[in-house]
This record gives sequence, structure tokens and C-alpha cells, in this order.
Amino acid sequence: MADYVSKDMINKAMQVDLLEYAKSLGMEFETRGSNNTLYQKGHSLNITRSKNMYYRFSTGTGGNVINFAMEQNGWTFQQAVRALCGEEIQKSVPKQTYTPAKQIPEHKEKMILPKANSDAHRAFAYLVKTRHIDSQIVSQLMREHKIYENDKHSCVFVGYDKNGQEGYASIRSTYTMGNSYRGEVKNSDKRHCFTLNGKSDSVYVFEAPIDAMSHATLTKIGGWDWQDDWRIALGGVSDLGLEQFLKQHPEIKNIHFATDNDEQGKKVLENVYNTDGTIKKVGYMQKYKDKGYEVFREEPTHKDFNEDLCAFMEEQTPIQEDMSL
Repeated sequence: MADYVSKDMINKAMQVDLLEYAKSLGMEFETRGSNNTLYQKGHSLNITRSKNMYYRFSTGTGGNVINFAMEQNGWTFQQAVRALCGEEIQKSVPKQTYTPAKQIPEHKEKMILPKANSDAHRAFAYLVKTRHIDSQIVSQLMREHKIYENDKHSCVFVGYDKNGQEGYASIRSTYTMGNSYRGEVKNSDKRHCFTLNGKSDSVYVFEAPIDAMSHATLTKIGGWDWQDDWRIALGGVSDLGLEQFLKQHPEIKNIHFATDNDEQGKKVLENVYNTDGTIKKVGYMQKYKDKGYEVFREEPTHKDFNEDLCAFMEEQTPIQEDMSL
């Protein structure tokens, strides 16, 4: 069933920080005495951080983060769980949410980027200090207006169409406690994916912008030019962005699939077979090989390339400390 959600998905959804999720929807909060309970400015909503629960005095309703997502967005239980897990929702949702569209309408409304903060200090610190991405790489992408900090202090990653117009944007909270919220700006078009420019005939394909930047960082650490090969982030596992990228870059001959090292990241690459051995669904590796490209699997050691980068940096820290003694 399309609306089925597993116990693991429910548990994952319950780990999303309720306060950060509410802030991502544009809500502002203040403390009144205790830092444990926060109140929405001008409203009767309060959130207790230690319990990850909310209560709305005006309606007498309250509950956990799933209940909040259902009430705020008019979702069913299944839709709320799937959205909090970062999955796509078939049904359209209210304006304040960030949900990817599975199919692109012929006459789509224009995407409106979230308002930018006056500076990008928190986004920069999150990417460099928490995610260990090279500061030069982050700075360059910020200068290219591909990354910025919105007025809720989240990271916004932007993809452009062939005319240089913003066509896609994803949001990642800089909050580091619990399972922070992430999503896509309404009317984002997955064809115009987040891109790190290159010069060669090779492109590396990732699910998320942070993984693409992490791979670039590891490349730089290894002593190679991180700006040689192209890198794109699909915003999930749909290959709409790759198809569009290849149309605009006929010079590309090699595709390195660097999707996550998990069930979903592997499944889209492999063929699905019928019981009689015939192909039921062609995976990306076969699909693009049949189109004439050289295809490769660039699999991260951990779940994704940011986990690889963080593990590498953590291994280097004791060595650097020993050398300083």
C-alpha cells in the first residue's frame, strides 16, 4: 500500500526535533522563565523541549511531532510520518511546507526562495565545523549564490536552470541535536539540481548537496583538483536532474553514481528482474550504459560521503594532537 508506514519510519519521525520543525515552517518562539518550554510569539502554542511535545491552549490540542505535523498541515498520520522522514508525498500540501513533486506540471508556479538572513555565519559554521566541509569550497559556493542562510538560520542549497534562473532549492536545518528537519522549497523543479561546476568529461551523482561537497573535500584532501570533475545532487534518487544535466553537457562521457550506501541508494542503480529472469525495471547503471556512457559505482564506505568525511577527520584529530605534543 502506498500509504503504509513501518515501525522504523514512525520511530524515525518521532526523533525529529519538534521545535526545529516548527521553526522551519516560519514560526518564532520565545522563552518565559524556563528554557525548557518555548512559546510561539503572538499565539497560544507552546513546546516542551525535554519531552518533544506541544500544547495549543486555544484549541486544547497537543501531542508529539507527528500530531503537530498532522494538525499544522492537514495531513493524515501516514503523510505526516513520511514527510518527517524526508520522503515524497503524493498529495499536494499547504504553502508553508517543503515537499518535492513527483511529476512536474506543464505550467508550474515559480519557486520563491526563502528570505535570506543578513549574514551566513551559522550556515558556514555548520557546514565547515559540523560537517567538516572545506571552507574554501563552502565560500566559493556561497559566492556563486548556490548556498545561503535563510532568516530561520537554515542552509539553503540552490540549483539553476540553463538561463541562470533559480529552479530548485532544498533546506537543511543547522540544528545539531536529534533528527533535524530537511525538505524542499515549494515548486522546486528537480531537473535543475544543485551543481558543483567542473571541467572534465566526468560527472559524479549524489543524493544530497552535502554529500557532493563532502566528496569534493575528500578529493581536495587527497591532493587532486576538486574543480576538475562535475558533481550534481539529485535531491533524492530521481534521475530527472541527471537527464537534464546531460542534455546541457554533451561533453560528458563518464557517470559515477555516488548515491548512498543503503537500500534505496543501491536499489535505483540495479535492474529489477521478473521470476523468469527478464528485466522488470532497468536500473540507472544499465539505463545510462545503454545510452552510451561509461558508468561506474562510487560507493561510500559508510552510509554517505559526509559520513566518510567526518570519520576521516575524526581519525586525523588524534594524530594532529600527538604531533603537537
